[in-house]
Amino acid sequence: MKSKQILAGIFAGLIFYMGSNIVVAGSVPDESQRDVKYILGMYYGNGENILIREDNGDLQLFYRIPGDRCFEKSNMFPLRKNRFDHYTMMEAGPMSRFGEVSVKFDRDEDGYGVALRIGGHLYTRMFFAGERDNDQSYRFPERKDWDKLRAEANNCSVPQALVAGEQEKLVNLNTIKGLRLKSIYATSKNCFGAPLYTNSNLYLTASAAAALAKAQAEIAKRGYALIIWDAYRPWSVSKLASLALPDGKKDMLENPDTEGSPHNTGNAVDVSLYEPTTNVELEMISGFDEPSIRQYSKYPGGTSYQRYLRKILSDVMEIAGFTGVEHEWWHFVYRANVQYAHLNIPLEDLK
Repeated sequence: MKSKQILAGIFAGLIFYMGSNIVVAGSVPDESQRDVKYILGMYYGNGENILIREDNGDLQLFYRIPGDRCFEKSNMFPLRKNRFDHYTMMEAGPMSRFGEVSVKFDRDEDGYGVALRIGGHLYTRMFFAGERDNDQSYRFPERKDWDKLRAEANNCSVPQALVAGEQEKLVNLNTIKGLRLKSIYATSKNCFGAPLYTNSNLYLTASAAAALAKAQAEIAKRGYALIIWDAYRPWSVSKLASLALPDGKKDMLENPDTEGSPHNTGNAVDVSLYEPTTNVELEMISGFDEPSIRQYSKYPGGTSYQRYLRKILSDVMEIAGFTGVEHEWWHFVYRANVQYAHLNIPLEDLK
């Protein structure tokens, strides 16, 4: 039997729904030890995808079915630890034929898992942005034509079809107690490697800002606080970002000429969590603007604690009236079903 057929048989267990968004009220998982976190992630080989995650102190292996983006139909197998980096995969289900299977991790000199051996078959680790350093920002190739792109974006006008809709006054988010403001696009530490804004103030409509204050008060009850990465975005900045995207990546953002961005209305916010007593930003399940499967709101990987943080962030934002999106766990829109006007007010003109 060919190796791929053997592995297919090994992984022919019961199909489980991940339940990655289910968190028992009041339960706060312990953070994983570093040696465990260093082997979590995606491994590839034999045309197959393997995900290793931590779940309440144990490791679990997910055999990803082709096309199953969020692993919702994938097979899950618990791993029983024998000794350091050596585990046994217990096959489950009515098609069980092979019994126990050996699972071994290989690490590099820094302690990161780089390979996975399952029953003698090798899978190689694919690292995402930030998995091996403290800077979780993904970077596009560096551009040298920023002045030209800015001039082109500033000379464009908001399409007439996007001007219609409700419009509210924009308010500065520095008025909301407890929020930490960290305007990602006002710095070069973003996916473009260059600032898109000329100042770091962040704004939302008055209604969305009030809802965000409600979310902040709610998350504070759980011992956390909100950190805001982006909020209102002038239409010309969306145009600039679209122009700056490399060919083949244009679909990463909404087309500013046809649909615009919810950020242009002042009702969308990119948000994460920090620990208020230490002012330390919490390590979430992926970096901001990371174009990988980890950015999806139902991605089941990482640690129990990371999934817990993602879940309570989503919960408090939804309680406050925001709606999340499938493809970015950090992105929320206030009153998503209401048509708002897309604005192009420069940040410098706002108080």
